[in-house]
Amino acid sequence: MDRTTELIDDPVIHIENLVKEYKSSDGTIVRAVDNISMSVAAGEIVGLLGANGAGKTTTLRIIATLLQPT
Repeated sequence: MDRTTELIDDPVIHIENLVKEYKSSDGTIVRAVDNISMSVAAGEIVGLLGANGAGKTTTLRIIATLLQPT
């Protein structure tokens, strides 16, 4: 097994179908993160890009276990 296959087979972060919803002040459900899946290998550098309010910070807070996914 080469090093690339080894990295893919054993990610340090693995997320499948991540969803985070909040209830707004008027009672409607707002989906801040919608069905994100990704794997990150040891030593890999990853950036999250998106518009304001796209869920980047929420996703990172879930990865850091500061928030629970829905």
